Amino acid sequence: MVPVEVGPLFPYRDIVIDESKYNESKDFRLEKTYELCVSELGLQQKKRDQTIAFYIAIISFVIPAIIDMKQSDNAKGAGFLALYVLGMMLAQVVVRYRVYKEVYWITCRTITQLYNFAQDKVTKEIVQHLFYKTMEKNAGTVLAFRSGAGSERKVGRWKTYCKILRSAETTLYQVLALMCSMVLWIAVYTLVNVEIYGAVAATLLALASYAYGSIHYYKQLTQVYDVIIDGKDSSFNSAYSKAWFLHIF
Repeated sequence: MVPVEVGPLFPYRDIVIDESKYNESKDFRLEKTYELCVSELGLQQKKRDQTIAFYIAIISFVIPAIIDMKQSDNAKGAGFLALYVLGMMLAQVVVRYRVYKEVYWITCRTITQLYNFAQDKVTKEIVQHLFYKTMEKNAGTVLAFRSGAGSERKVGRWKTYCKILRSAETTLYQVLALMCSMVLWIAVYTLVNVEIYGAVAATLLALASYAYGSIHYYKQLTQVYDVIIDGKDSSFNSAYSKAWFLHIF
C-alpha cells in the first residue's frame, strides 16, 4: 500500500502576505460602505424594538396562563422566575444592540471624513486617527465632563448617569428592565409563603434587579469612550474592534 502524503493541517496559517499582493489602486467604495453602515445602524434599533416587543408578548400570554395553573405556589413561582431569567437575558441583548449602535454612529461619521482623502493616501493609521477624533467629538453626547486639574477632563458619573437617563434609547431599555423587575417581584412574592416577608423580600430584590440593570447599561455604554478618559490602547481597541466596517482599511 502506497503511503499518502499529508500536507499541513492548517495551511492558511503559513501563507505570507506582503505588500506586493495588494492592489495599489484601491477602491474602498465609501458610498456603499456608508450606506451599509447606516443600514446596520437602523437594524440595531429595529432588533432592539423587536426584542422588547417579544418579551412583552411572552409575559402577556404566559403570566395569565401561570396564574390559572392548578399547581402549587412553588411551581407558579418557578414559572415566574423563569420568565425573569428570560427577561434579563433579553436585556443583555438590548444593551449589546445599544453599544453597537453607538459604535456604528461613530463609524458613519468617520467614513464621511474619509471622503476628504485621496484613496491612495488612506492608511489604517489615518482611519484609526479619524475614528478617535470622532469619538472625542461625540463623547459629549454621552459623557458629562467636569473641570479637572489643568486640561485634564474628568467624567462626572452622576451627571453622566442623569444625562443618559434623558435619552429615549435609555427609556426603552428601562421599560424592559422595569418589566423584568416586576416579574421578579411576582416570583418572589409567590415563592415566599409569609405575606409580609414575601412583600418585603420581593420589593428589595426587584429594586436590586432594576438598579443592576441600570448600572450595567450605564457601564457598557460609557465604556465605548473609555479611551477618551484613560488614553489606553486596549480601551481604543475595545471600541474599534466593533467598527468592523472600517477593518477593510
